[in-house]
Amino acid sequence: MAGPTLGGSLRILGFKGIDVHVHWTFLLLVGYVAVTTAATGAVLREVLLQLAYVGLVFACVVLHEYGHALTALRYGVRTRDITLLPIGGVASLERMPEEPAQEFWITMAGPLVNLVLAVLAGTVQWFFFGGLHVLDPREGAAVLPGLLSFLFTANLSLFLFNLLPAFPMDGGRILRALLSLRLPRVQATRIATGVGRALAAVLGIGGLYFGEPMLALIGVFIWFAAGAEARAVIQQTALRGITAAQVMRTRFWALPGEATVGRAVDELLAGGDQDLLVVESGKPVGLVTRRQLMEALRARREERPLREVPPTPVEGVPPGMGAQQALQQLALRGLPLLPVVDGGVVVGVLEPDNLAEFLQVQGMRARQRPGA
Repeated sequence: MAGPTLGGSLRILGFKGIDVHVHWTFLLLVGYVAVTTAATGAVLREVLLQLAYVGLVFACVVLHEYGHALTALRYGVRTRDITLLPIGGVASLERMPEEPAQEFWITMAGPLVNLVLAVLAGTVQWFFFGGLHVLDPREGAAVLPGLLSFLFTANLSLFLFNLLPAFPMDGGRILRALLSLRLPRVQATRIATGVGRALAAVLGIGGLYFGEPMLALIGVFIWFAAGAEARAVIQQTALRGITAAQVMRTRFWALPGEATVGRAVDELLAGGDQDLLVVESGKPVGLVTRRQLMEALRARREERPLREVPPTPVEGVPPGMGAQQALQQLALRGLPLLPVVDGGVVVGVLEPDNLAEFLQVQGMRARQRPGA
């Protein structure tokens, strides 16, 4: 599943410049599987076997996400990383192409990886072990046939589950891509969101009714993720043709590098911004957050210059850059704001909150126009 990047993760491997991280919440799944298996009276060996099967499934999930990432790379879209969550994986693409055909193939690549794995496992089992069986390898099967049957079942299940039109899962994105061939992208997204939320409600209620908390959790995730994706597409459309200069904030907090930490703290207490832009001769040098200032104060560095904090390096964006592109840069760099630089001098700053306010004002003005 393609989506935004996530924090709180540990890197476990990398390939083609794309790192794979495990989110801390993944431990909840490990604990859940271990506890529920042990509750059935299983011995330690059986608990470890169940956890090994979970590991196999998520190895297939990693390959699924690399399917998305490597296909996206063919269309010039980089993937920041892949994160494993209890409910699956997320490939953090820098952007999703608006061209329906490109979105279709990037999205379809993930499930196709699982289909290929299922076919390979099933073919080997068919030719070498006398047939194709969808079974549970824990039920006394020989090791290799049992493993093949498990891989066949797991990958076939991943393929079919990911094709559910539960936006923003793969099936929902495929639905949006197909709808976008005939409809405007925003309208296609709204339809896909409605379908996704309907399925999310079914999964959530069904999970609670049948005592399947993971199913209910997936339903909750889909519900909120669908809404977030819809808002992102509406924002992307609204910002088309808008530049950074039009949405930047021209009143911002800036101090020279020789200014002391104490001066910055005094200005912070006086009210206003929480993030300080450090400049030298009008050029951006870096960013100092409220947290950094408090840590410097706690370390008794009140008389030290800001350049010794040290500031987080930050590069500016030109005023003519598209607002949506600038917002992507902001998310990519993981910073609270970006300076807008013209002729080497900071002329404004760009923040997510300011963009949201700009869109809100534009929407209200549009509704107030005659004929709106």
